[in-house]
Amino acid sequence: MTKDEAEQLSIALMQIVGILDQSIMFVRDKDDEANGLQYRRAAGKVMAGIFMNLEEPLWERFPELRPRRMGGPYRVSPEIYEPLFYERYGDVEENDE
Repeated sequence: MTKDEAEQLSIALMQIVGILDQSIMFVRDKDDEANGLQYRRAAGKVMAGIFMNLEEPLWERFPELRPRRMGGPYRVSPEIYEPLFYERYGDVEENDE
């Protein structure tokens, strides 16, 4: 795998995690508290699996692709997450990833 291909894969995985994160907010806002908690736990396990089993090994091979928010040098463009699946207005903060 080339660095460019690894970057494409890393971005795709970050997009998947981003959509899962948005889906947690969606369920939290649209469903009852018990279902929201159950969904958040299940989605969190999936997100952790993506991080530990897919992203981390990729970043070990290509450390220059590790995002700044994870202690690396790679600057993630917020545009990779657009269009948003769900955004809770008033709850959004600007991040320097």
